[in-house]
Amino acid sequence: MYFCVDMMLFQNPIIWLRRIRCRKGYGVHSPFAFDFITNVIYNTEKYYAYEKIDRGLRLWQKGRVKSMRRLLFRLSNYRYPETIYMQCMDKGLETACRYGCWNAKLCGNETKHGMVDMIVVDRSDEGALLRIGDGTMLVLGNLRKNLNYWQSIKEDERVTVTFDMYDIGVAFARKDLNKQHYIVNW
Repeated sequence: MYFCVDMMLFQNPIIWLRRIRCRKGYGVHSPFAFDFITNVIYNTEKYYAYEKIDRGLRLWQKGRVKSMRRLLFRLSNYRYPETIYMQCMDKGLETACRYGCWNAKLCGNETKHGMVDMIVVDRSDEGALLRIGDGTMLVLGNLRKNLNYWQSIKEDERVTVTFDMYDIGVAFARKDLNKQHYIVNW
């Protein structure tokens, strides 16, 4: 069985303690949000692609980078998108998305219009907001460096459910859900 150590506990214990009430879905009443938190974010099963995703990581990258790649794999596997808009600095994240959904078409700035199923960005990107449609999942890395952009995502009328995991933000644009913001101590 795979055991995941919460790296935020070691990096910044004060923030971890302030967010401790938001662990593993405690206090979440939405069936969709609870299922997402427990079965995707906190999933501890060993997946077939973890060894391939972790390959090439240096010793100093083993902690949070490894966890983020594995989370992105699980997110891609959960949403199983047909199209992914990706603007990230880390090429390992692209690999993680690919292993999560083999038949997904990756698109970048070459296509200016059109809705996509999954958006992965690690910096402010206004082009990403133009691609949000019903059913889109948006993943924002480096959340603490992009707080203004994250706020604009949360305030967007198409975005209904957001998950703030301190380093990563996940937003869903689904018309069948009520607008809600969750803090998750991941």
